[in-house]
Amino acid sequence: MSVIKGLKNIGDIMDKPKYENTGQKVRWVKLADGQSAKVRFIEELDTDSATYSEDRGLSVVISEHTNPKDYKRKAACTIETEGRCYGCEMARKEPKSGWRARLRWYGNVLVEDGLEPAYVAVWSQGISKQSAFNTIREYALETGSISNLEWKIKRNGQGTETSYTLLPTKPDTEPFKWNDIEPFNLEKVVREVPYAEQENFFFGFDTPSVTSSNIDW
Repeated sequence: MSVIKGLKNIGDIMDKPKYENTGQKVRWVKLADGQSAKVRFIEELDTDSATYSEDRGLSVVISEHTNPKDYKRKAACTIETEGRCYGCEMARKEPKSGWRARLRWYGNVLVEDGLEPAYVAVWSQGISKQSAFNTIREYALETGSISNLEWKIKRNGQGTETSYTLLPTKPDTEPFKWNDIEPFNLEKVVREVPYAEQENFFFGFDTPSVTSSNIDW
């Protein structure tokens, strides 16, 4: 699994032209169409941030394949770790099918949705200049930090037609207290399926070593 960290490395990938879960029980950000919430990013995007903390670490970017006919069937690309990857094979076999690897960002957020006490969840967004992630990245490049303020988030649409509006509020006047906040291990939230089981996984058959998830991206 290829894990990418740091603003420079993320920027290098975003500037390139296109075409160039492993057992941990995770809570994901799930908002209904039209629902709003307040979130606070737990990790920073870069170690150079003034509010970077080694305890909280950095968010990550993962290279993944998705079954183009079932967007919930996502798994990490294993070409670097195993030397083989079913998604890569399908992309070579059917270049225009949608099997090519795509990059996704994963970050822990503290969510306040007004329905229950604040909770930690993982939020995931595709890496592109049209995605909500680019708003986060641009803000980090401009101000140096993303975890020193609350953000307003609103979901619009459903399924593959989902988009998010993300607005920053004023930065904190006092350092935020991170006591008792336990983020998920981001390097373990993505499904990492052994090559031998990847075909079965992508087409919906049971695979013994893969934890299922109901991620609504």
